[in-house]
Amino acid sequence: MKKLFAMLVAAACTLGAMATDYAGKIAVSINGEGASQAANVTLNQQEDGTYTLLIKNFKLVTPDTELGVGNIEVDSLVANTDFEEFGYTLTSVENRNVTIAEGDDPNVDVWFGPTLGEVPITMTAEFNEQTLLVSINIYFAPLEQNIKVNFVGNNPDAPQPVKGDVTGEGTVDISDVNAVINIMLGK
Repeated sequence: MKKLFAMLVAAACTLGAMATDYAGKIAVSINGEGASQAANVTLNQQEDGTYTLLIKNFKLVTPDTELGVGNIEVDSLVANTDFEEFGYTLTSVENRNVTIAEGDDPNVDVWFGPTLGEVPITMTAEFNEQTLLVSINIYFAPLEQNIKVNFVGNNPDAPQPVKGDVTGEGTVDISDVNAVINIMLGK
């Protein structure tokens, strides 16, 4: 009986937080100048329905240098489902202070993010099973810097839509042609 209870508790904990990893590109600009790099962002849905967004091992990359910032985590994100009919869930925060944690990339000797203390951010994120779009704006007053971070990524584990598949069954065939004709005729 104890083993069954332990297995049920473990299963419940596993379902408590569902994580989706998105692989893509992150573009960072400081006062209008910047570069892009490959990145992974994780979006966790918590038991209470809120989300946590995590950018691990975030770096500022310029043509001359690569500077380790750290892990940026934004928690308690409330989902706005007004746009689910268009295939996306939205979430945003305005003027939220976050603390950047040290990253764990062994190729980075120094993570300067933890030395910054609380950093005020404004963020919007749009996501569905396949795609995540994130925009973060930071005004770092001590250095008078406007920092913009944009991420676009896909979930490699999600079924990707097929171009031309209007009906959503995963193939392009005559039913898609009929659906387009019906849309054009207003049926």
